Order: sequence, then C-alpha cells, then structure tokens
Amino acid sequence: MTKKLHLHLLAAILSIAVVLGGCSSSQNSQAGTTYTRTANGSYVTVLEDEYHIHMPAAFPAGVVTFHITNQGQHNHNFKISGNGVEQQLPADLLPGTSADMTVSLPPGSYRVICPLLGHADLGMRLDVTTFTP
Repeated sequence: MTKKLHLHLLAAILSIAVVLGGCSSSQNSQAGTTYTRTANGSYVTVLEDEYHIHMPAAFPAGVVTFHITNQGQHNHNFKISGNGVEQQLPADLLPGTSADMTVSLPPGSYRVICPLLGHADLGMRLDVTTFTP
C-alpha cells in the first residue's frame, strides 16, 4: 500500500472513532441513577461530582422531581432548559448535600448543565429526553 492510502485509511478510522465515541457531552453513564414513575410523571435521581452529571438520559414527561446529590468536593448546581422551560436550583449544593427540584416537562429534548462558571465546559452537561408514558 502507498503512504497516501495509509493516511486515508487512518483518517477514516479516526473519523469513525469520533462518531462512535460521541462529542456532544462527556456524560453517558447513568452511574446507578434511576427514575421512578409517579402518577403525573417521574422522580429522577441525579448525582453530581467533578465534573459529571449522572442521571438517566430519558424519563417520562410530566411533573418531574429531580433529587440532586452533590457527591463532589466542590459546590455544584443543576439547571434544565429547553421547550420553553428554564429552571435551576435556587442555591448551590455544597459538597455532600442534596436538594429536590420539581419541574413540569412536556415530551421533548432538554439540556442539563451545572450553571456554575466553567463547570459545563468541564463536562457537566447532558442532553436528556422526556417521553410520553
């Protein structure tokens, strides 16, 4: 094989690796988090640490209560936005603390981030989907 052909094959392999690896978020792990269906929607467990948000990527639409726990060493927060919804915790979570946040979410796609300066850029971001139960 020629050197030029080797370079083309290497470029193709690297392109496939990037597509399969995903680039939109550093989160894909649920890390033991779950959701539980409720009469109106769901209860979603969220774990935050440096610098990840662990939660289910899909859960039922409706009234959603997020139970957010900061398992990290730094303060964190939680914000969800999309489909005309934008809501975040009123106060930052100190290390080792938890809070609940209830939001009415229609079916669709949302962006979850830690809104503290630079945290989303360090990986605390996730795209999630709510679905009709």
